[in-house]
Amino acid sequence: MPVIYSRNFATGTQQYLALGPSDYTRTLSIGTNWSRIRIGILAAMSTVSENAWSIRQCSWALGVCNGASSTGSVQAPTHAFGWASSLPSSVSPGNWTYNAGTAGNSYFSGGWNFYRYAAGTATTAATGSITPTLPSNTTLGGAIARRGILILDINKSAMISGNITQGIMCGAVGHMSLDLTTNDLYAALESPTGATIQGTAMLMLALGNSLAFNEVTNGILDTVFVYWSHATVPFQLYEIGIFRVG
Repeated sequence: MPVIYSRNFATGTQQYLALGPSDYTRTLSIGTNWSRIRIGILAAMSTVSENAWSIRQCSWALGVCNGASSTGSVQAPTHAFGWASSLPSSVSPGNWTYNAGTAGNSYFSGGWNFYRYAAGTATTAATGSITPTLPSNTTLGGAIARRGILILDINKSAMISGNITQGIMCGAVGHMSLDLTTNDLYAALESPTGATIQGTAMLMLALGNSLAFNEVTNGILDTVFVYWSHATVPFQLYEIGIFRVG
C-alpha cells in the first residue's frame, strides 16, 4: 500500500508517494477520448540502505489500462499498454544498476521494453536504443536532493481499434546532478519533438514498436498507472502529469 511522506528540496518541501510493491492509478477525465497522450512522472529511486548497491529483481512500469483491474500489479490484465523495466508479471525481473555519478549525485539505470496485455496475454516490443535513468534519493557525499523525469508517449492509429505506438523521454546523465521540478516536467510533456531541460537535452526514443489494440474486444483504455514491484526499496513518486496531444 502506498504511503505518503515528505522531503525537503532547494525549492521547498514536497510530498511523495512511496510505492512498493504497489500501484498508483488515476482514471482519465476524458475516458478513452484521446488519440495520443503523454504520461509524465517526477520521481526518484531509494537506495539500498544508503549503500552503493543495485536494486535487484525489480519491475517499474508506467502505462494506460482498462480500469483498476488491469494495472501493473495485476498478473494477467485484460487490456493494458505501457513501458516497463521488466514485464510486471515477470517471475525474474531485471536489476536497476547503481551509478556513482558526480559529486555524490548517484543514480540508477535499467533496461526497458514496451508491452501490451490483451485478454491476459502479454506481448513485448523493444526496437530502438535508450538507457532510462532516475536519480537516487541519497544526500550523502555532498549530493543534493533531486527528482528526475520519465515520460511515456502513447499514440493510437484510430480511436477504438488499430495499432498503438509508444515512445519515451527521460533525463540524461547530465540531469542526474540536477533537481528537476514541476515546471521542468510540464515543459517536457508539452514539448512537440523532445525537450531540453535546464540546458541539457533529454534522452528520447521516438514513437514506434507498433502493437495492435481493440477497445471493443478487450476494454477501454481509460486509466493511467505507475507500478513498482520491490518490497523493501520504495519508489518515490512526487508528481504525475497527463498531457493530451490529440
